[in-house]
Amino acid sequence: MNRQQKAVLAQDRRTPSKVNAWILGSSIASLASAVHLILDANVPASQIHILESQDTPGDGITSTGDSLIGYDHRPGCLPSFNDVCMKKLLALVPSTSVSGRTVLKDIEKYYEDKVSQNVRVTHVLAQGDQGPRRTDARDLGLTLIDRMKLTMLLLRSEESLSRKRINQIFNKPFFDSTFWIAFSTLFTFQPWHSAAEFRRCLRRYFYEFQNLNTKKPLDCTQFNQFESIIMPIIQFLQRQGVDFRLCTKVTDIATLSDCGTETVSAIHVLRDSSRETITVCADDIVIVSLGSDTSGSSSGTNKSPPFSKTMIAENELDENWSLWLNLRTQHPTLGDPYNFCTRVTESMLETFTVTLKDADFFNRFVKLTCDEPGIGSLVYLKDSSWKISMCIPRQPFFPLQPGNIQTFWGYGLCPEREGSFVKKPMLNCSGEEIMTELLWHLGFLSPSILKNSITIPSVMPRMTASLLPRAYGDRPKVIPEGMTNLAVIGQFVEIPDETTVSMEYSVRGAQLAVSQLMGLGEEPENTRKRLFLSFLDLWV
Repeated sequence: MNRQQKAVLAQDRRTPSKVNAWILGSSIASLASAVHLILDANVPASQIHILESQDTPGDGITSTGDSLIGYDHRPGCLPSFNDVCMKKLLALVPSTSVSGRTVLKDIEKYYEDKVSQNVRVTHVLAQGDQGPRRTDARDLGLTLIDRMKLTMLLLRSEESLSRKRINQIFNKPFFDSTFWIAFSTLFTFQPWHSAAEFRRCLRRYFYEFQNLNTKKPLDCTQFNQFESIIMPIIQFLQRQGVDFRLCTKVTDIATLSDCGTETVSAIHVLRDSSRETITVCADDIVIVSLGSDTSGSSSGTNKSPPFSKTMIAENELDENWSLWLNLRTQHPTLGDPYNFCTRVTESMLETFTVTLKDADFFNRFVKLTCDEPGIGSLVYLKDSSWKISMCIPRQPFFPLQPGNIQTFWGYGLCPEREGSFVKKPMLNCSGEEIMTELLWHLGFLSPSILKNSITIPSVMPRMTASLLPRAYGDRPKVIPEGMTNLAVIGQFVEIPDETTVSMEYSVRGAQLAVSQLMGLGEEPENTRKRLFLSFLDLWV
């Protein structure tokens, strides 16, 4: 038994009534931690404190705007593909609409009533002689060499892929295949992203790739993810009496050393321009949300591009990053935040949300894709230099959305490139210019559609930072080595064999943190995996 295990076991008998839980940040991982502390660990809700620098919880992914100024749905590019951990969480949270029902039952009922079980998630549109044409995303288009390389990648150890990029393993033709287009569209992978994370994603999803491209209940919600998943959790925690301390920025954490172990003793915060110190007692626990995909994000308008942010790492970083940077200087076992937060040219993408005042766009889109209106399929524009993907969700997408208003969202994986029709980088385009480029690719050259639409662009410099190449140790363990009362959570912690491409990863980390800190002795259920022969069956 190593020193860390002894330190954790020493706290196995924490008495819930004596515990004050300090949760730093209000991401989905933080909110999930609070739910499991209440319902699994029996910690009184009033003794759970969530510290957040923003004036609203949710880690900056709240959807804003309205039908008049245009909606702004930044988290649209977040992959869902939720699994057992999210299912467990949502089964604990009460429905906001039906008494005696859970959020999980709400989602399953909506899927049963409204969503076709054979809906394809991804379409690929390419320019043809007669305009855009749809190609079959089920035809993987892989050469024998690509298949062999995929097989070899699955067999390699993760250690052998340290800091390797995907394009160091595969040649350019692979990135033109339908397989790569569909996979990268679903999970926002780029050729320069981590080969190790790509391997994890393949091992997790590749055996069911054909089924992966079909919508499942947990990936279908009545409204957007924030309204259907995040908000019910926040409302439940507020009703339970959790102490939300908003507009409170955590600046540092103090620890005490004892025989090779570290125990958090104080949290330093900035609240209402005043510095305060929160004393952390021996029975207390601290859960820290590390890093943030949405840090440094900014939105533009229909007439102006998003504000250009500086590329300097120390600027435009929220406290999830600045705190991690501070902690790492004192505790090297807490990973390397610089590896993820400084490489914005590799982790940037741009989202856009379109608000439509008439049905002309939807009618043309249905005719082009042969889909029923608003089924939520992703459509990838193969010839777009910006690498645009877009989604037409079921309407209404926002709770207060008027019946005569329709919305959809999309994102560009390469916003720094010049457009195919609008000859400027996506980053420098107004919402109207982005919509113009989109309509050109779709063949919808209608002035009335452009006139009756509002497009809100948002630049997200670190949206795919968790997919960047890394080495072992760049991401800390959920319980860092030697820590007795501290856990770290979020997309930038290390959970062996699991992939960070979905919200499921953050929820799994939260469940691990609560179980280990409180000594519950329960580990989250493992995701389903199959033997290697199952992968080979796909090629037959």
